[in-house]
Amino acid sequence: MPFARTALVGVAVAASVMAALLPASADDVTAALAAPSVRSSIAGESFYFAMTDRYRNGDPSNDRGGATGPASVTGYEPASDAYFHGGDFVGLTGKCDPADPTDEGMGRLKRLGYTALWVTPPVVNRTVQGSSAAYHGYWFLDLTKPDPHLGTEAQFADLMTCAHRLGIKVFLDVVVNHTADVISFRGGDYSYVPIEQRPYRTAAKRAFNPWNFTKGTVFPALRPSISFAKVPVVQSGFANAKGPALLNDVTRYHNRGDIDWSTCVGRCEMDGDFFGLDDLMTEDWSVVQSLAQAYGDWITRYGVDGFRIDTAKHVDPYFFSRWLPLVSATATAAGRPGFTSFGEIWLTDAAQLSEQMLARQLPSVLDFPFQDTVRKYVSNQATGGSLKALFADDDYYTSASTNAYGLTTFLGNHDMGRIGFFIRTDNPSESRFQLERDLLAHDILYLTRGVPVAYYGDEVGMTGSGDGKDKNARQDLFPTQVGAWQAEPRIGAPPIGTGSSFASSDPLQAQIVRLNTLRREHPALATGAQITRAGEGGTFAASRIDAKDRREYLVAFNTGTSAQSLTVPTSTPSAQWTALLGSGTAATDAQGRASLTIPARSALVLRSTSVLPTPGAPSVRLKVGRDDASGTYRAEASVPGSDPASVTFVLRTKGSAAWSRIGTDDARDFRVYLDPARLGRGRAVEVAAIVTDSTGQQAMSTSVPVVLTPLF
Repeated sequence: MPFARTALVGVAVAASVMAALLPASADDVTAALAAPSVRSSIAGESFYFAMTDRYRNGDPSNDRGGATGPASVTGYEPASDAYFHGGDFVGLTGKCDPADPTDEGMGRLKRLGYTALWVTPPVVNRTVQGSSAAYHGYWFLDLTKPDPHLGTEAQFADLMTCAHRLGIKVFLDVVVNHTADVISFRGGDYSYVPIEQRPYRTAAKRAFNPWNFTKGTVFPALRPSISFAKVPVVQSGFANAKGPALLNDVTRYHNRGDIDWSTCVGRCEMDGDFFGLDDLMTEDWSVVQSLAQAYGDWITRYGVDGFRIDTAKHVDPYFFSRWLPLVSATATAAGRPGFTSFGEIWLTDAAQLSEQMLARQLPSVLDFPFQDTVRKYVSNQATGGSLKALFADDDYYTSASTNAYGLTTFLGNHDMGRIGFFIRTDNPSESRFQLERDLLAHDILYLTRGVPVAYYGDEVGMTGSGDGKDKNARQDLFPTQVGAWQAEPRIGAPPIGTGSSFASSDPLQAQIVRLNTLRREHPALATGAQITRAGEGGTFAASRIDAKDRREYLVAFNTGTSAQSLTVPTSTPSAQWTALLGSGTAATDAQGRASLTIPARSALVLRSTSVLPTPGAPSVRLKVGRDDASGTYRAEASVPGSDPASVTFVLRTKGSAAWSRIGTDDARDFRVYLDPARLGRGRAVEVAAIVTDSTGQQAMSTSVPVVLTPLF
């Protein structure tokens, strides 16, 4: 269940101190440790997520992947939503000419304003499993080369060359927890067996726990017949099908049976077979190295800019701390120092999601809490207070190297379904307002913190057939032969029939161009500090701060059925404001209050014509208390005034002279969370806060003692 918010309980209090009163030693600490709030290497990017097989068919000769025979062999059946349809690298590349309006490939993405492309796994897959083909790319056999249904190595290289020529980064979807299902179990019993019931055993029959071998120690030798809960047997014809070759060894898998989703909590999610797919023994260092080498080759050979990591929750807790450094070293050697990754961890509570991200040392994750909240808000099933609560939880992600600005935000995806489907089903009696709600959802995606990810087809109003999930949300952009998709309702456009979605004039496309242009011309709307100003009824408002130009923007949303007026505080008093999105002007009074009117189901963006006023000398107070919602300690700083300052939190072992940075927060309320599991259970520490105002003036609080005792 979601965590509840709790008040601070008295662990310690602190005093404020003016910069002018700091002793010299404190000044030294301030100068050395105060730091701007971090931004990831993809901050400011705008992603387009394309399922290659469903985007565009540029080379019909590869539709069957070089095979002949029925769909059960070739995997190709364009009239079925479960098989390959012909989309490929050539189709996605297109003419590589944004100036050519007929370029439906990368040139089109450039015209829409996207700066990054995420593509589904391009590697060789098991063509057919059960009653479906691997058009999606998540059933890999061979990581070392492209799937022949999608194209050749040269054609993938052409895609990369085109993308980089147009200034577009390319992120590969990668799978590290499972391969295609080619391992069966003797006796045919696939039910999961916990390690407590039947432990792993070495080749010498000694019981062992794989998690004891995740620090680089030599993994024990195993035997298929005695080491696992199930005896693994490779299916006929697949004995040497996997690449790298190490993955053909059945002792490199957990072999415990399928995850039971009705009962599984905890370890079973990490060593059970994910819907029957062969679950890799990621505790084995040789598996870690093999995966790093195979995926690293895509960086070295093609210049891939980053990874989206599928099912990141389903590897052992130590995997990413071992695998990611190997990948990063390869990227640096290949001339990609900004290489980064974001993982898929399907949790909708920020405290839980951030814990998974930080504990596993992931640079970023897909922001499922954002998707869940925005869906409900634009469908008028939640208030502006829900957005306010969402962004209030952003501090859970703050560390010395991460924060919520690096989260990848989205409205829907290839598993859960599309935002258009949600809007259509959440508001069945409001068909004439569905377009406005879809436009509002995209406004929120592009104008609030995070790195926006658009799911291909949303820009032409695709919704989804049937339940709208999984296969029903993976439509063709090129003319489709799937009957349900031809008749499927769309938002902002009629059903596509036998036509091409590339010819669509859906108003969503025009709005996406407008939003991407706004982010490019006004970087504060993409990467500026976000300060919540209001969240009540159907409205929400926040400031975005341009730290370089010392200028403030206001973004406001209204999901209600009528225009709403609200008065919000700002950091820029006695100023005029001009509209960049929406219409009208506004002014702030001497106290910095702005009165706004936001039309129904719409957004408003305003820019101050004045720079921020020069603040007086800053001061800061610090308190630290328990956060029962997350089992951590919450350090919270208060800074007088309304200046958009930032606060760096620092920590040292009690009695030590050496401080280390916990993280920097640039939005009120200023907070970070101290996790005993990461910082040291039972460790006695001192915590302090350093404020830096918008002109660079600084002050440091007195330190607060804390003993990091686990809360539960």
